[in-house]
Amino acid sequence: MRNLLLLLFICPFMGACLGSVDMGPGLDTVSQGFSESMRWSDYPGAAAYVHPDVRGAFLEQFKEDEDLHIVESGVISVVMDPSAGRADAVYVLEYYRLPSSRIKKWRWEQQWRLIQEKMTKPGVWLIENEPPMLPWNQ
Repeated sequence: MRNLLLLLFICPFMGACLGSVDMGPGLDTVSQGFSESMRWSDYPGAAAYVHPDVRGAFLEQFKEDEDLHIVESGVISVVMDPSAGRADAVYVLEYYRLPSSRIKKWRWEQQWRLIQEKMTKPGVWLIENEPPMLPWNQ
């Protein structure tokens, strides 16, 4: 009887332990955070969404530059592969660089990957490919 009561007490907690793994924020939330950081020229904040292996190349391209002005920033399409924890996204940045006032568009075909370091912690979506060169003088 005592074992049965113990089992009845423990079973609800075991179900919670066997539930799905927390995968962290979804790609839509993360890519929106990246886009907003870029829109407000928060390049160190945007770099947090870039894999450490390519973060330096990203930051080198988006240094503090008072002549660079972001007009619009956003992901326009995403193709997910949930079983592989991967996604391909097309990111578009609209900007102008003084002294020109002509708005230019820059596309980055991003490769996002869900990084899951430990099964007990949420996964993190990161961009794993370097950005193409921003055409500064065109």
